[in-house]
Amino acid sequence: MVAGEKELAKLWALVKNSLQREISSKQYKAWVEKSTKLLRFEENKVAVAVPNSVVLKWLSNNAKFKIARILSQLLGTDVIVEFKITPSAFREYKKRDKNSDTVSLFDPEAKYSEQVKKALEKAQIHPKYTFENFIVGKNSQLAYAAAAAVADSLGETYNPLFIYGSVGVGKTHLMQAVAHKVISKDPMRKVYYCSSETFLNEMVDSIRKGKTLDFRNQYRQLDLLLIDDIQFISNWQSTQDELFHTFNTLYNAGKQIIFASDRPPSEINGLADRLKSRFEGGMVVDILPPDFETRVAILKRYNETKHIKLPDAVLERIAVLVVDNVRTLIGAYNKAHSYMKLTQSEISPDEIEKLLGIDQASLQRKLTPQKIISSVASFFGVQEKDLKSKSRSARVVLPRQVSMYLIRTLLHFSLEETARALGRKDHTTVLHAIEKMKYLQAEDKEFAQNILRIKGKLVR
Repeated sequence: MVAGEKELAKLWALVKNSLQREISSKQYKAWVEKSTKLLRFEENKVAVAVPNSVVLKWLSNNAKFKIARILSQLLGTDVIVEFKITPSAFREYKKRDKNSDTVSLFDPEAKYSEQVKKALEKAQIHPKYTFENFIVGKNSQLAYAAAAAVADSLGETYNPLFIYGSVGVGKTHLMQAVAHKVISKDPMRKVYYCSSETFLNEMVDSIRKGKTLDFRNQYRQLDLLLIDDIQFISNWQSTQDELFHTFNTLYNAGKQIIFASDRPPSEINGLADRLKSRFEGGMVVDILPPDFETRVAILKRYNETKHIKLPDAVLERIAVLVVDNVRTLIGAYNKAHSYMKLTQSEISPDEIEKLLGIDQASLQRKLTPQKIISSVASFFGVQEKDLKSKSRSARVVLPRQVSMYLIRTLLHFSLEETARALGRKDHTTVLHAIEKMKYLQAEDKEFAQNILRIKGKLVR
């Protein structure tokens, strides 16, 4: 069946009429009323025109299956719906809406972005805390996957989601990334992020003002509730009671709840058993401090946003010295970057310890030349004794040079000390090895990544 223009218009009017009863009035006006048009209907395929990619994305995520079901009911056959970006189909609407204040998306980027921005502000979500800005490492793979799954199927997967880990490892970033994605898909979603202390203060304030019902409605009508530092709630019994009832209301309504803590539910002393069982009833995941490779990746990503960039060697040195958490890592970067901007001079890896006030000796106590040689030998599949031998075999020479490079750069040994660690007397071999390693890392990305992997095993 190939329908004519009038038949298409009548059919689409019926679809819009039905769809209007299934989504909110604001959503209908913003995304459907003047942002869709039936292009063609051939066999069982329907093409719907949309003005831009923003509308296409929203309809694909929120209305595609509804439209297919309505069309199938109207036509008595299964229908496949496709959206086609066709700006020319909406020129008449553009002229008509030019001076109108009604909700429309013919200036989509501006209006949609403004809606998202306001929704993020209302929900207290940091605009930069997105999945795209989160560097995933071995320390956070499971937590990231769980958060992404929650964002894609709110209230259906891992509810509640409980993320725990030490300070500054990215818990807040990851939980807010879920909120950011939810709001970006639909700014009309009711989302709210707060700390457990804010929850307490708002509850106390509502009691003092006689507005307890308003407080409960604020929290219990949300689509997504995110509470940070939930471990502190163990200090306040009445707040635990209120949270328990809020949790039950949201959970029974199929709404999503996400908590973040510095420890798992089982280790939160003073937490009521009924809350503990609910916290553990969904998905409990941890985020560990980032490993060396992840720390380097975080610094490199952060470095890309700067006009004046720190050299890779400096970034690696910071990653070696700062192992606590991401927050401390970025703080160290900012300090080095500010120094370079203020002095308008390059900063070398050797100057970083003094600038950051970190004791290099503490690293040397943990790391020895023998540990480096052993790790390199294991990585390349050669014997440690071969690296210290006089063998000039290619399979031995390269790992020996890698060992020299790492001993020199990680432990700050002199050329002579580095040479002696590998059973050499001539320090010029060390100098040659270091220059070759710098060249290979610059020219061969895979080799550079292997050096990072070896460092990662040495510097946790």
